[in-house]
Amino acid sequence: MTEYEKIVMLIKTEQLNTAIWVYDIDQSKIVWANTAALKLWNSPSHEELLSRDFKAGQSEVIKESLLNYKLAFKRGEVINEYWSFHPKGEEVQAFCQFSGFELEDGRVGMLVEATTSELISSNAEVGSVTILSIYQTDGKLINGSLPFIKYFGNKLSHLNELFCDHHVLEKLFVITSQNIKFEDDVRLKTMKGDQWFKIDAIETTQEEGNKAILLHLYDIHERKTIEQTLRKQAWEDPLTGLINRRGLTHHIEHNINNNIPFSLLYVDLDGFKMINDSLGHGKGDDVLVEVSFRLKVNMNKDDIICRFGGDEFILLIEHTLGDDTVAVRCDAILHSFVENFISIHSRDLTLSASIGVACYPKDANNFEHIIACADAAMYHAKKLGKKRWINYEKGMEHASKRISVISQKLSFAIPKQEFSLYYQPIIDMVTGNICSFEVLLRWKNEELGFVDTEETIQIAEKTGLIYEIENWVLIQALHDLVLLKKVINKNVTMAINISGLHLSDPTLVDTILQQLNKHHLQPKDINIELTERVLFTQINDQNNPFRRLVDNEINISIDDFGTGFSSLAYLHNIPATTVKVDKSFLESIDNNTVTLECIHRLVGALGMKSLIEGIETEAQAKTLFALGFNIQQGYFHGRPKPLEYYLSTDYRTIYSK
Repeated sequence: MTEYEKIVMLIKTEQLNTAIWVYDIDQSKIVWANTAALKLWNSPSHEELLSRDFKAGQSEVIKESLLNYKLAFKRGEVINEYWSFHPKGEEVQAFCQFSGFELEDGRVGMLVEATTSELISSNAEVGSVTILSIYQTDGKLINGSLPFIKYFGNKLSHLNELFCDHHVLEKLFVITSQNIKFEDDVRLKTMKGDQWFKIDAIETTQEEGNKAILLHLYDIHERKTIEQTLRKQAWEDPLTGLINRRGLTHHIEHNINNNIPFSLLYVDLDGFKMINDSLGHGKGDDVLVEVSFRLKVNMNKDDIICRFGGDEFILLIEHTLGDDTVAVRCDAILHSFVENFISIHSRDLTLSASIGVACYPKDANNFEHIIACADAAMYHAKKLGKKRWINYEKGMEHASKRISVISQKLSFAIPKQEFSLYYQPIIDMVTGNICSFEVLLRWKNEELGFVDTEETIQIAEKTGLIYEIENWVLIQALHDLVLLKKVINKNVTMAINISGLHLSDPTLVDTILQQLNKHHLQPKDINIELTERVLFTQINDQNNPFRRLVDNEINISIDDFGTGFSSLAYLHNIPATTVKVDKSFLESIDNNTVTLECIHRLVGALGMKSLIEGIETEAQAKTLFALGFNIQQGYFHGRPKPLEYYLSTDYRTIYSK
């Protein structure tokens, strides 16, 4: 996908009234534009607009301005200006935001976002009456012109009565006293209320030698009001009404430039992608709107709330209300997620959040770094189990950078054939033979080397790549199972782990059945391993996805039993064939076997098989066999090996009763 196609996908340009185009400064050509841009440029088609050569008739001042823009873009700057365009000789005025854009060949181009309005004047002060007034250096009015009196009346006696913001007035006094011209857009108190004016103020010497301050005012209220409205539109997220990334940048840079301490709360929703994938983006948008509302309710009126992108929100809190302010805010946000969000098919939708906190200037001193620190703390909160907030600590961003690198490379792992499967044998102690294999994913990248499987799966779930990866595992494992049946025995089965996110995919069962049929395998030939957390969170849902697995005679195993919810009282409600007891129970096997014995009896009474993993010694294997754990797995019985290892070895005579 090209960069231009990415833009089309990301910003859904056909739904925008804003004209957007990408301009190649060096070639003086538009290389991409949305439909709204065709209207602005009075063009009948994209092909016609992209064929235009803007170099012809381009003035030197325009050419020089664009080259200066290019230098500004390389510094990461964004430029806001009113521009006048002349497509086919007709003047069009627009408020524009110009930013840098990397072209396909690496050169710097220009991304233009132009909002037109018939109310916008390209220069509001041209043709307007100059409003003159003169003051003593202490601010006392000396005289004002007739237009001045028309705007401000004849009772004004001091500049203090004129300015809405006294900080601006103080700045004016300081600058003019240094014999420097003061220029700014300011709000002044007029007879009709507060209005915007462009002000030029200089210190001058009167005939008698006295110093004075001369003011030139220009009425820009109409233009300024429209400009602020357009800026608000440019800074606002259309879905939630919160400020967007551009607006947040403005607020953060303002605080940094004015050395105002603040904290950033980086809020990321846990498992939101599953909502979009299973319920659709419409319901996902409803949830995001509700999240933004709950954030507003729990924030102070002076806090800044931003939808940073997707399901990520950032809150800016100035350090003015005490040291415990951030903790109170974070706890309030987490508590706001306790209440369910929406109901789908009589099922309440739950959601949680992870929050990372970074502070200026303690943790970082620029925009990019403070965001990176808060983001790193948020990822650390997720790593610790989600549903919590974490303060940034030095070095956290290194882990965040690794996550970013892994995410990028993970998307290319399948086409680059970087994945491989290893198979760990599961032993039937009664016969001494292999009765099944557990398939384990391995990923080796040429730059990263071997990447930890748990880390790979966590990032795959976060990025949405888990579906593609687990489908690849399923397809490859069933292909290999056919070969293992020939080498080991025809009854050997395969245990395949499936994540909670992938389980919600409505096409999963169809994919499994299709692959089984393709390789002439039966549903009983595989075991789908699901964790307690996945099973127990959906135990009371009549529409839970693992019911369809059972209806199609596909076996289910409860993986890592004893590490999650471990509610034995609910065990009878789960349609599993095997309970896989976690290896942590082996730690006290020498002194206490009561718990394991009870688990085995209960599981057997419910008609399920008990499998215990993590067996590393012969003594453990014998003790567990004596307790009734006939199905065993662990390094003592065999380490995970690639398919080639089993194909080159005859396993039928290795294990004896």
